[in-house]
Amino acid sequence: MSQPSSAYNNSESKHYSAYRPPLHELILSKVLKDEYFKTALDVGCGVGTSSIALVPYANTVIGYDPSQAMIEKATSHPTTTYTNRLEELPDFCDLLCFFGSLEYIDTMMLKKYIQRLSNRGRLICCDFEIDYASVLKTADITIQTTDYNHAKNLSNYPEQSDFKEEICEVGFTSFNCTLEQLKSLLGAEFEHMGKPKDLLDMIRFDRETFELKAALYYSMYTKL
Repeated sequence: MSQPSSAYNNSESKHYSAYRPPLHELILSKVLKDEYFKTALDVGCGVGTSSIALVPYANTVIGYDPSQAMIEKATSHPTTTYTNRLEELPDFCDLLCFFGSLEYIDTMMLKKYIQRLSNRGRLICCDFEIDYASVLKTADITIQTTDYNHAKNLSNYPEQSDFKEEICEVGFTSFNCTLEQLKSLLGAEFEHMGKPKDLLDMIRFDRETFELKAALYYSMYTKL
């Protein structure tokens, strides 16, 4: 996640901008609680859902994503700016956030982001995993398992020893969504999996509202 990229294309960015579940706010409330920061840097911000969720916790939020398609659809806010250019990132921040993006970041790039984090600054790694099995079983469709690690955090980078672990937890929750919101979520999943674009149209759902379960992964560190 270092250069402007088309890894997330226009189709995927449309799915992401149409609906994202209200899980970012829930996770941040568990991690940050009543903390407040001067500058938050959100690496891999996508269409800005995680950046907007950070607004109550920082005076200024900078969302970075290498995908221009994502940045173009990012949700605007007076205290939030977005960019897909590394040279436009702030020299210093006191909150560094990786929300579902750490899996795409190698050791070299992580070090470059961490260099922008001030001493005693916070670094958080967050992600969630939605269970679609209950809504797809009637359509005889299975979400393929991958080696994507939702729980990835600084423990996967042993060379990053200048941090104190404050929190490292896994939680579970559920949320309700409409049929159209569910289709947006599944559309993004199917794009990732390389499934045919018309597959979603072939599924016949038996109701208009759904309850989905999700696993929450979150860790927080202090830079020493």
